[in-house]
Amino acid sequence: MEEKAISVTGLKKGFDGNEILKGIDFDLEKGENLVVLGKSGVGKSVLIKCIVKLIEPDDGDIEVLGTDIRSLHKDDELNEYRRKVGFLFQGGALYDAMTVEENMRFPLERLPNKPDNDEIEKRIEEALENVGLEDTRKKMPAELSGGMNKRIALARTLILQPQIMLYDEPTTGLDPATSKEISHLILEMQDKYKMSSVIITHDMKCAEITANRMKVIKDGVFAFEGSYDDLSSKDDPWLKNFFE
Repeated sequence: MEEKAISVTGLKKGFDGNEILKGIDFDLEKGENLVVLGKSGVGKSVLIKCIVKLIEPDDGDIEVLGTDIRSLHKDDELNEYRRKVGFLFQGGALYDAMTVEENMRFPLERLPNKPDNDEIEKRIEEALENVGLEDTRKKMPAELSGGMNKRIALARTLILQPQIMLYDEPTTGLDPATSKEISHLILEMQDKYKMSSVIITHDMKCAEITANRMKVIKDGVFAFEGSYDDLSSKDDPWLKNFFE
């Protein structure tokens, strides 16, 4: 049987006695885009933060690329793992005091086997070409639009050539046209790098464009699964609210 990109079983997480995730189970196939839907506060972002080990779950198993990540505790183990799993934060999380080029160099220069300068230049150029922003190298994040900042943040994540991407609301705060551009960019990266991705979103157009498969959280578990067309045609009043 082929190894899954991600396999999660019985994942539980609560805060201050309030259980948010009550037993999440799912597999992510290699090369697949999985969109996770759910109302605000149901634990969608908590789920992917558990996967990247920014949050420690209360119970359950998480296996990523064949590795039990709950067994990883040393900094070098975690750093090695996180180089394989890219995480795009909602706000982009660029360093405001650095130029775009310096933001791009930052993760590369901290690799254990730091690439030489020619390789760094090559990766920066490729990453910026991927997002169509080759002419922004010397600009500061404050000089860029929200959509450009999001694309630069994606480029900086991709520069480490992760095998898996976790997107936390990749189109939040963007106008419809820019949101569509970001959604198509996610598809391009999937196709170019054969990347496996989990995409957390409220943006149904983003979901429609990017999803190979969708899962919907309700009451702490996945209650629905299927393609965009499958779920949009289901005769369930609660689920229909997402598609109206």
